[in-house]
Amino acid sequence: MIKFLWKGLNHPVTYLNLTFVGMLFVIQFVHTKAHLTYEADVHGHVFRALKKDPQLAKPSCYKMGFSKR
Repeated sequence: MIKFLWKGLNHPVTYLNLTFVGMLFVIQFVHTKAHLTYEADVHGHVFRALKKDPQLAKPSCYKMGFSKR
């Protein structure tokens, strides 16, 4: 039984699957950290701009015509 499990865990496809899952985990970790620190993504730029000037949150986009498609 242990020999069978070891054979499955030592298979190249298992290593490939673990590599893919590991890469996805690292990407998700970095992405979530970027959102939480507000340093590296668009949401952070918007957050800092609104914190600096809360008047930007007013519906000025409608006056500029950005809402029409």
